[in-house]
Amino acid sequence: MSRLIAAVPGATFADGSVADVELWWSTTPVPDDTVFAAMAVVTDAVGRYAVAWSPRRQEWGIPGGWREVGESVVECVVREVWEETGLRLDPGRLQACGHEDLAPRTVGVWPPEGGSMQLFRITIPEVGPDLVAAEPDAVDPTWVSAHEFEALSGGQFWWPLVAAAMAAEQ
Repeated sequence: MSRLIAAVPGATFADGSVADVELWWSTTPVPDDTVFAAMAVVTDAVGRYAVAWSPRRQEWGIPGGWREVGESVVECVVREVWEETGLRLDPGRLQACGHEDLAPRTVGVWPPEGGSMQLFRITIPEVGPDLVAAEPDAVDPTWVSAHEFEALSGGQFWWPLVAAAMAAEQ
C-alpha cells in the first residue's frame, strides 16, 4: 500500500539546488535501482529517537545517507546508521515505511535523473546506548523524545514522512 503524504514543489536544499519532492508512505520498498540514499527512523525501547546534526544541511535529522557503489539499499542504511550513531542494526528488523522521490529542477548532489531516498524504521529492543558519530557529515548524535524531535525538525520539508513513520511505531 502506498499513500502520498505530501508534494513539495521547488524544495530548496542546502547547496542551493532545487527539486520537486514527493513524500510517500509505503511498506513496499522502491526498486533498488532507483534508490540513491537510505535513512532510518531509529527508536529505542523507551520511545526515544536517534538524531544527528548535519553541518552541511544545518539541520537535525535521522541517520542516513548515500549508497556506495555495489551496496544494497539495506547495506547502505545499516552502514550509515553505524557511521552517524555507532548503532549496529539488525538488517532483518528493518521495515520499509516510505520514500522521498526527487525530480531535480537544477543540478544538485543527487543523480541528474533524480530518484528515491528509501526510508526504514526500526525499534531497538533496549534503552538506547550513548551515540557516537564516526563521520564528520553527522555530528552530536543524541536521543530525543518525539516532542523534542518535532521542535528540532518539524519545519523541514521531509518532516511529514518522518512523523508518519514515528506514528506507525506507536
